[in-house]
Amino acid sequence: MVTFLGFVSAWELLAIGLTLLISTYLLIELVTAVLRPWESPPADPDRDLPFVSVVIPVYNEPVEILQATIDSWERVRYPAFEIVLADDSTVPVRVESTRVRVIRRANREGFKGGALRNAFPQLHPSSEWMVVFDADFVVDPDVLVRFAEHFQPGVGGIQGFMAMGLNRPATYLTRFSEALHEVAGTLLAGRSRHRGFVGVQGTVQAYRNEAIRDLGGIAPVLTANEDLDTTFRLRKAGWRIVYDPRIIGRGIAPDEYGTFFTQITRWTATTIREYRRHWPGFLRTRGIPLTEKVDSFLFLLTWTNALVVAPTFLFLPWALLVLRLIPLWVAIGITCLPFFVFMIPALARGEARRGLVGWVWYYVLLVPGAAVMMRAALLGLFTEPGFKRTPKAVHAPAPEPLAGHGGAIPASTGWGARLETIHALTCSECDRPLSSSEVMFYAVAALDVDSLACRECLGDAEWSRHLPALRRRALAA
Repeated sequence: MVTFLGFVSAWELLAIGLTLLISTYLLIELVTAVLRPWESPPADPDRDLPFVSVVIPVYNEPVEILQATIDSWERVRYPAFEIVLADDSTVPVRVESTRVRVIRRANREGFKGGALRNAFPQLHPSSEWMVVFDADFVVDPDVLVRFAEHFQPGVGGIQGFMAMGLNRPATYLTRFSEALHEVAGTLLAGRSRHRGFVGVQGTVQAYRNEAIRDLGGIAPVLTANEDLDTTFRLRKAGWRIVYDPRIIGRGIAPDEYGTFFTQITRWTATTIREYRRHWPGFLRTRGIPLTEKVDSFLFLLTWTNALVVAPTFLFLPWALLVLRLIPLWVAIGITCLPFFVFMIPALARGEARRGLVGWVWYYVLLVPGAAVMMRAALLGLFTEPGFKRTPKAVHAPAPEPLAGHGGAIPASTGWGARLETIHALTCSECDRPLSSSEVMFYAVAALDVDSLACRECLGDAEWSRHLPALRRRALAA
C-alpha cells in the first residue's frame, strides 16, 4: 500500500507540474497575441499579383456543402486564378461551373496529401502559389488579396485563421468547436508574434510552388498529416511560414460526439507521428532559432500531456482523500486556468458568450476527452495512423444534383482549351484587365459594387468614395 501511495504521489505531482507548465505556456502565448501589436506587411498596391491555383481536395462531400464552397470562390476578386477540385470521391464529382477544373485519380493512395501531390504537377504553368482549402470552408472576396500580402521573398507557406460557425442549427458541441478554434487561432498568433513554431494546418493555407518543387512535392512519404510533414520540410529547407488571422475561412464543425472524437484522434495521432519522423532532424537543423525549437517542444507537450494527465483521474480519490497532495488553492487555480484560456481570445474579439460556452463544455468533455487523447497519443507513438474522414452533416434541403462539366481533364490537354477555367478580372466598360491597385480596391473596399470598372471608367468621385474603407481594411489587424 505504501509503495502504491508513493507511486500515486509521484504521478500526481508530475501531472500537476506538467499542467502548470503547459498552462503557463498557453497563457503567455494568448497574452502575447492579445497585447502585442500586429505586424502588418507593407502595403504595395502597385505590385503585380501572381497567378494563384486554388486547390480544394474533395472526398464524397455533400453536394450542398461543395456548391456553397465553389460559390464563395467564384465571388473572389483577384487578377487571375484557377479553381481546381482534387477529387478522390467514390462517385466522380460533377460541377455546374465551367470555371472549375476537376482532377480525378484512380486511387486514394496517400489520402488528402496524395490528392494534393497528384494535382500539383497539373496546375496552370503560370501558377506561383497553391492555396489549399477544405471542401467545407467558405471564403470572403478579399481572401486571395490577403494571401498576396505575404507573397514575399523567403516565405514558403502561409496559414490563415480556421474559423467555425457554418453549422445550422448550432449546438453546444459546435459552439465548443468554434471556441476551440478561436483559442487555437489566438495561440498561433502568439507563437507567430514571438517567433515560435508556426506551421500550416491543412486548410486556409498557401504554399509557394517553387518551395514545394524544391522539396520534391507534397507528401512524398505516405502520411495522413501532409500539412505538418510539409511544415517540417519547409523549415528544415530554410523557408519561412507566416500566420495572418485576417485571412479567414469558415468551416463546418462536427455535430456528433463520435465524429468529434474521431477528428481529435486523427489530429493527435498523426501530429505525434510526424514529430517522430521529423523532429530529431528539425532540432539538428542550423539556422532555426533556439526559441522556435523550444516552442516546438512545448507545442508537442500540448498533444501528449494526456499520457500523464488521463491516469490521474483514477488516482484522484487517493490523492485528495488519503495523501491530500493538492492544496485547495492549487485545485482552484488549476480549475480556473481553462477559463482564462477560453476567455482571453473571446474577449479580445468581443465573443465572450462563445468563450463561456467553450469553457463550460471543456469540463463536460474533460474525462472522455482525456481518454480519447491518451489513446490517440499511444497510436501516434507506436503505430502508423491512417486518414479517417470527418463527415459533416448538412441541415438544409439538398439542391438539385450538379451537372455539366465534370470528371478529369487529362494533363496532356493544351492550356488553350482550359482558358475558360481561369478567373480574370477585366473592366466591364472597356474590357481592359484591371491593375493590381484596382483589384485591391474591389476586393477590399468596394465589395458592394457589382459591376467592375477600371478607375478611369468608374470616375474619380466614385473611386474616392470607397478609399477610406480601403485604407481602414488595409491597416486592420
